Amino acid sequence: MSTGDESKAKSSAPNESSDPSEQSEFPAPAWTRGEPRIAGATDVGVVRKINQDAFGRFDDPDRGEIFVVVADGLGGHRGGEVASRMAVDLLGVNVFEGDSDPPTRLRNGIASANDAVLLAAREDPMLDGMGTTVVCILLVEGDRSYVAHVGDSRLYRLRAGRIEAMTEDHSLVATLVREGVISEDDARTDPRRNQILRALGVRGDLEIDVAPIELQPGDSYLLCSDGLHGMLDDDEILELAKRSTRPEPVVARLVEAANAAGGTDNVTCVIANVPEPMPVDGLRGAANRLFESTRSVFTRRGDPDLGDASAPDRDSSENDA
Repeated sequence: MSTGDESKAKSSAPNESSDPSEQSEFPAPAWTRGEPRIAGATDVGVVRKINQDAFGRFDDPDRGEIFVVVADGLGGHRGGEVASRMAVDLLGVNVFEGDSDPPTRLRNGIASANDAVLLAAREDPMLDGMGTTVVCILLVEGDRSYVAHVGDSRLYRLRAGRIEAMTEDHSLVATLVREGVISEDDARTDPRRNQILRALGVRGDLEIDVAPIELQPGDSYLLCSDGLHGMLDDDEILELAKRSTRPEPVVARLVEAANAAGGTDNVTCVIANVPEPMPVDGLRGAANRLFESTRSVFTRRGDPDLGDASAPDRDSSENDA
């Protein structure tokens, strides 16, 4: 997969695979205050034959930024799969281009991907009518982070034992719920629940929602397609997420639960865990262990009680290394 300027943005998007189920544990860049731990998983589900979801993670080490994105394709036998993959790959490059502030780069990146998907659909009749939802988060070290989305893929924040949706679905039933026309319970079975009002690649004048997020140590951020939140309610998602502090088993468990609940759609989820600061005692213990391990290297040939007298000189230690 090409990510454009490899010196600028490092891609960790999962590779395309014939396996209907796919899970990725992403490596983390070196954030000075501890790296977010990120993992993602996608599955074709129980009913569908093609997985039209896509996800990825991209890094800009120079800016100290991590970009995570989930896309849920729609339209045609092949179009949705192409649209979601295009959106993920293009956004992984676009959001790091230029010197604008993060929200501007997010808007510009999504708008540019929208134009590219529209053009591809016009040039290939087989892709006519394709589009995709997008939800993404730009994690910024030491500064405010941002979420952007189009459609009904969601970002949740898990904080202090609670779950909160950080996005509002751009769908017909979500609008009816917000206006008090139908209840949330009714919305889950409403036959119009798959009708979305915004999607990338459908029209040129795309409206994009961008909002700031204040990261706190211990936060977890869950990006997911409606194959997850359409099968599990928020409390079920929270209970499953609370069973582990590591994102890898959580995403696997969420996908499994969505399929067990019916799996009527492709399901994709990515979790980013913001690390807790290491306690002072933990830092002191780590420093002591480092000191002891270093000391053992220089005293391994002699009597430790002899201290420096038994340590090899610089030349001999280098030859022994």
